[in-house]
Amino acid sequence: MAMQTQALARPAPAPRWWTVSGSLVAFCAAVLLASFLKSDPARNDFERFDDLRLLFVFFALFAGLCWVYITVYLRRQPVSCGTLAATTAAAALLLLASFPVGSKDVLGYAFLGRMWGLYHANPYVVAPTKFASDPWQQFLAATLRRPVSAYGPLFLWQCRLINAVGGQSFWLAVWLHKAVAVILLFGTLLVARALLGRTASEDAAPASWLLLLLAWNPLFLFEAASGAHNDIAMVLLLLGALWWWHNNRPYAALAILALSFWYKFYGIIFVPIFLIETLKASGLRAAMRQALVCAAAAVVFGVILLAPLPGALPAIVAGVLHPEKMRGIFPNELSPALAALFWGLRAGGMFATDLGFRIFDLTRFAVLASAVVAILMRQWRAAPGFAALTESCFLTGLVFFFLLITQLWPWHLLGVIAFGVICGREPFLLAAVVLTVLAVLSYFLTFAVATLMLGAVVAALWLLRRSHKAMRQPVAYRQEP
Repeated sequence: MAMQTQALARPAPAPRWWTVSGSLVAFCAAVLLASFLKSDPARNDFERFDDLRLLFVFFALFAGLCWVYITVYLRRQPVSCGTLAATTAAAALLLLASFPVGSKDVLGYAFLGRMWGLYHANPYVVAPTKFASDPWQQFLAATLRRPVSAYGPLFLWQCRLINAVGGQSFWLAVWLHKAVAVILLFGTLLVARALLGRTASEDAAPASWLLLLLAWNPLFLFEAASGAHNDIAMVLLLLGALWWWHNNRPYAALAILALSFWYKFYGIIFVPIFLIETLKASGLRAAMRQALVCAAAAVVFGVILLAPLPGALPAIVAGVLHPEKMRGIFPNELSPALAALFWGLRAGGMFATDLGFRIFDLTRFAVLASAVVAILMRQWRAAPGFAALTESCFLTGLVFFFLLITQLWPWHLLGVIAFGVICGREPFLLAAVVLTVLAVLSYFLTFAVATLMLGAVVAALWLLRRSHKAMRQPVAYRQEP
């Protein structure tokens, strides 16, 4: 009897890695098949499905991908290099073959290259609507039919080169963008592997397991291989800057940050973090020299990249100073923090006049400024080192996207999640996992609703676990005399 009780008390064995990796590949294969179920390619994305059953299918598949990822996080065990590489390659190739159903941005990327390469039009001053008779116009989303001041010239060069290779084939250009994104994904994983291998410490998780959190991350796989969003290039540039910094090449790191600015302009928010770390370790003069190198590199890169785009610089400056994602309010695309602020003001009737909009902007700017000051002060008090740098990058990116922009999309968080994993310790790892799950579910539920749903699930699990522990505890009965 005692042996039977002991056997029943043993925890169930954890599933082998092949079941986890096989599940990841199977879900990616199912996404591939489901992405071609709709016959109209112009309306084949999450926002335009006519059949809600197809949307429910994708929701179930993405929930399954989240389950696989949470399993990887909870097991906290490294996997062999062969399993990691084979599983990542299989999942990425399956999603590479899929139709980009997450958004239509990659279709717009192809048209930007066509505008510059075929029509010799400057995308910063000429809107895509000027080419209404072009047969590719039917595939553009409404948000892509305007001058693209949100993207840097380095990205436009990428679009032009892909257009030169793709020629007149629209779908070849689209899949070339997807292929480039997959290459950038594997480049990101290689840089992350080098960083994790050199920054492993006693209080950090195993480097191979941390790499697994990036390689099998459903958001990274889907956004790079299927959606081909250019934020994967930003992740590679930002991690490249970290790698050069960690190898005692601060000037190269600042130059890469300057280059990232011309790809997507938010790269500039990380420059002060690097300079503060230099100020702590090497003094004011070294920080000033590096700031000058960064500024000079930004000017040189700008002159080279903008030379064939006359009139682009004023449009870029106007876009940076007055970005659309920070001017308008998009209630269904707000971060959880801004959504709470927005609906609170709206419930109070504040948006009946301009006062509500002013309170909304003033509050988010004030909270953002306070958060950034607190992050930089935290970094200043920390000991000089790579940990303080990466943690500040994670926190700064998080508050930037959650408190400043009013149009938060899942792919915006790729860099933030990468920083969280590179940090290598809790609570940053947990935050990266939670952000991944929220971002994946936000394709269907928005960030605010996904946060409420995930919070309710976690609270229910906590209550169930607590009640289960209470039921297992022996109850002492007082005997009557």
